[in-house]
Amino acid sequence: MLIAIHFEEEQHCKQLYYQLQSYFTKFSKVGLEAKVALNGGESIQLQYLNEHVNFYDSFHPLITSVLTDYVIGSKEEEWILDIIENIFYFRSQEEKEQILTIALTILEGDREDLPAMFPYFDRFSYIYQTFAQSLEEGTTFYYEPFLTFRLKEYGELLIDCVEMAIDEYMLEQEYQNMIENFRYYLKNTPAKYERIYVLHDRNFTFYDSNFRKITQEEILFYLEVDLIFEHGLNIEEMVISPLVSLVPKEVKLFTEDPDDGVNVSLQAIFQEGLKVLPLQDFFFEKTND
Repeated sequence: MLIAIHFEEEQHCKQLYYQLQSYFTKFSKVGLEAKVALNGGESIQLQYLNEHVNFYDSFHPLITSVLTDYVIGSKEEEWILDIIENIFYFRSQEEKEQILTIALTILEGDREDLPAMFPYFDRFSYIYQTFAQSLEEGTTFYYEPFLTFRLKEYGELLIDCVEMAIDEYMLEQEYQNMIENFRYYLKNTPAKYERIYVLHDRNFTFYDSNFRKITQEEILFYLEVDLIFEHGLNIEEMVISPLVSLVPKEVKLFTEDPDDGVNVSLQAIFQEGLKVLPLQDFFFEKTND
C-alpha cells in the first residue's frame, strides 16, 4: 500500500519527510511497519507494510496527525501575518509581530481576559478530519492545493482571530498612551498633596497626609477634565483620573489585592512614587500617625 504526497515547495517536502522519518523510526520500536522515501524535492512516498493491523486503525491516524501538526506549525504564523498585512493593512514590523503574538495566545486560549477560539472552532480537529477524508489507501495527494481549497473554514477562523487581536492591540496601545500621559502630567504639574493614602477595601477611598478623608467635593474641584478616561462612570466610581488630578508627591496604597487591574495601573503610573502595603497596615498606620 502506497501513498504519494506531492509538493510545489521543496522546503516543505523535505521538512515533512524528515519529520515522518523521525516518527517512523520512533514507532518502529512498538511494531509500526512502514517506510518513507523522498523522491527528489517534489514528493514523499509512504508505504505501509503491516498486513495484520488495519491501515485505518494505525497508519492513517499517525499520518493524519503528523500532517495536521505540520500545517499548524509551519503555516499558521505565516498565514496570520499575511492576514495582518494584506487584509488589515498593517505594515510596521513591530506592530505585525505584536498582533501576531496576541493572535496566537487567543488561538491557544492563553489569555484569560480574552475569549478563546477553541470552544467555537477546534482547528486541530478540523484540519485532522479534513486530511483524514482526503488520505486514502493508494492515494496521490497534492499538498498545496489541499491547503488552498480544503481549509477555508480554518482561514476564516484566522481572520476572526486577527480581528480580535487587532482590537486588543489597539486597546493596549491606548492604555499605554494613557499611562504615559498621566506620567507626563505628574512630572510637569506642581504637587497639590504631599501624601495621599488610598484605602482599597471593595471601594477606593482617599485620605490626605493627616488621614482626613478627601471629600467628593474636593475631588471634583481638582479633577482635570482632560485626564478623564473612565467615561461612563460616575465621579464616585472613578479612581485613576481623580488620584492623578490630585497630584500627590507620594501615594500609599493599602490593599489585599495588589494585582487588581486598577492597582496595577496605579503602580504603572506612579512607579516609585507609590508604595503598596497590606490592607490591615492602614489601621495600624492611622493609629500611630
